[in-house]
Amino acid sequence: MVNNKRIKQIIFKNISLTTVIVILVAILILITADFGCKKDSYKSETISLRIGWQPPWANQGQLVAIMKNTDILKQNSVKVEWVPFSYGGPMTEAALANRIDILFVGDQPAITLISRSNDWKIIARMASYRSGILVPIKSELNDIQDLIGKKVAAAFGSTTHRDTFRILSESNLTEKVKLVHLDQAEHAGIIEAGNEDKWGKIDAIATYDPTIAASLEKGKAKLLYSWSSPAVIVANQEILQRHRKELLAFLKAYIEAYVIYAKNTDQADKWYSLESRLPLNLNSYGDIAKYEPNMSAKNEKDVNISLKEDFIEMLQKNADVAFKVGIIKKRVIIGDSIVDLDKELSKQIH
Repeated sequence: MVNNKRIKQIIFKNISLTTVIVILVAILILITADFGCKKDSYKSETISLRIGWQPPWANQGQLVAIMKNTDILKQNSVKVEWVPFSYGGPMTEAALANRIDILFVGDQPAITLISRSNDWKIIARMASYRSGILVPIKSELNDIQDLIGKKVAAAFGSTTHRDTFRILSESNLTEKVKLVHLDQAEHAGIIEAGNEDKWGKIDAIATYDPTIAASLEKGKAKLLYSWSSPAVIVANQEILQRHRKELLAFLKAYIEAYVIYAKNTDQADKWYSLESRLPLNLNSYGDIAKYEPNMSAKNEKDVNISLKEDFIEMLQKNADVAFKVGIIKKRVIIGDSIVDLDKELSKQIH
């Protein structure tokens, strides 16, 4: 007599094996098809690079204004979405939240960003700009030592914040001066509305151009102390890997913008004035431009955005200061976050 139970076991076993094989083959076909679609999609995909920039900041503001008001981006076949921020601190948070792909930023926010995530790389030198400590025009403060017992405002997390702390430390004033946070976008308004001898509860403001230039031009402030600060361009690792062509095309357009800035400074300043809403006279814009070596560029090859060894060493020293004062929670090795695109970029510059 036939064992029905045994037959059912055999049939069930065979059906299960067959079903598993069919399912596996189907999954393999779907995966292959999906991969092919994604691959083809990527080949034809055109992206718009989301670039964080800062309207209340020269000289990068002029470069953005040039790219907005000319066709150099179109000529280089690159699309850009400009995302404005008041200063570098909020921009780094946006980067960590994947809201932007590229940052125009002072070196300290860049250092803060790479200390928090390995997904971000410094890809180019951006600009040198003037930072300084301003005091009211009729303030009795005339020297760094006069800040003892005073309140100095700065945009916390910014390059100016870090440098101000370093300067106070070098003058043995760290415990004698109170640093308070004030968003960069508020600096000009506080100075404009303040008295000739004091700005409310604030005795001094650590800031940068064009706020410095505008305040001096209007006779609202005097410069207690000034220095040159570095800025960099930072990009997301995914952009470097998946959209390197577009990134290089953008950097080429950026270099071309520098040449236009150097040759047509007045026009660039006018465009930027409309963006920043801080109209300045030509002398003030000239004072701002003095801090940037690329303003003497006559062609693309003259423009220097390279990450040279001495520049990297300076960034490392600044990162060490930031770690020492607690702006960043861990020490970073700048060299680990540098991506040198010089050779690839030079092939596109004739």
